Amino acid sequence: MVSDLLYDIWPYQMFKSVLFRGGMAFLTTYWIIVALMPSMIYRFRRKGITADFMPAPQEARPYTGAKPIMGGILLLFAITASTLFWVQVNQFVLALLIIMISFGAIGAWDDVVKIKNRRQVEKGLAEKKSYTDKADGISGTTRLLMEILVALVVVMGLYRLVDIDGHMVVPFTPTGWWYPYLPKLLFVPFMVLIIVAGANAVNLTDGMDSLATVPILTTTLFVAAVAYVGGEPEFAARLRLPVLPPALKEMVPFAAAILAAGLAFLRFNSPPAMIIMGDLGALALGSTISAMFIFMKVELFLPLVGGVFVLTTLSTIIQRLFFKGMLKWKGREVAEKVRFFYRAPYHHHLQALWTFKEGGNPITSVWVEIQKKIGIKPPSYHDQLIRREDADHRVIWRLHMLSIWLLVLTLVIYFKVR
Repeated sequence: MVSDLLYDIWPYQMFKSVLFRGGMAFLTTYWIIVALMPSMIYRFRRKGITADFMPAPQEARPYTGAKPIMGGILLLFAITASTLFWVQVNQFVLALLIIMISFGAIGAWDDVVKIKNRRQVEKGLAEKKSYTDKADGISGTTRLLMEILVALVVVMGLYRLVDIDGHMVVPFTPTGWWYPYLPKLLFVPFMVLIIVAGANAVNLTDGMDSLATVPILTTTLFVAAVAYVGGEPEFAARLRLPVLPPALKEMVPFAAAILAAGLAFLRFNSPPAMIIMGDLGALALGSTISAMFIFMKVELFLPLVGGVFVLTTLSTIIQRLFFKGMLKWKGREVAEKVRFFYRAPYHHHLQALWTFKEGGNPITSVWVEIQKKIGIKPPSYHDQLIRREDADHRVIWRLHMLSIWLLVLTLVIYFKVR
């Protein structure tokens, strides 16, 4: 580790500090991505590393082809390199690296299959589905089973290496009143559920430019604050928080690397995006951050600070269940015209809500009708936007503000409301 080498050369305690190492991990990650991402974008454009059915002319200036995917590969490389440089690799850090790389490999497989399927369609060897503008990857069942297997192996391995505490901090409740404990037979499947659900929630949210990146930053910032305060016995005692094992303080520089990766990626992923992280980046970062929440005993706070991820996931589930119910009850014709949301996930519902359509939206949204009855009116024609890109920007920034608002609320609840 570079900090150990610096300490041997110049024995200043600063080099041992998690804040110094966190800052250096941040800078290392940030500049690796900023330096290498432009050339990677250029190469991915040339090679057609995308799942979109959109021509990508080689000589067009400015570039008018589809956005490349798999940008997450550079994020994972930069985070891993910074971790090896500046973080003391203990059992918790090692577990996070294994989770990140393993889930990244699953996402990479899915992205590669999408690219191959798109090329098959372009060559006329396969038929494009009429209702989609992107190629499909591996089946959802196969991906889910692989994610569960990886999470289960890592969790069971952790139990053999270290005694994981099954206690959980409950929001709004002092630990002296209620500090529930889950035995191993319940905590292991609970950990697997949190890791897999978090990975897929981030993946679902990664549907619009930069939409998943800001919630990734806010959730990481929260867990970094918990790691730093919980790792200081005096701070933890003053705020009546659980004192975390010293090894978990290494989550601070590790989280700093993730924060730097997200901020650096925003330079290239903010609307209009030049590249997207793909399933590779979304699954890797989602699973890693979820595991960090488990290690810090704040897994019950993840649905709050990560409210945008929860909203995305729940809206998708509700939409599918409602459609299947209407299909059986009223038939396909009615099910196609009456939906719970205009579209799912929820950010696509907002997209449809803010985009002007001549004659109004042909789909009836049950959710919009419910909101009307309680006095919440949809945007008027005067407020809607003609260009879809403008509506996208409005939706993205409103959800970004929601992520920041939820971060502040969760920090107040965790550190003070007890």
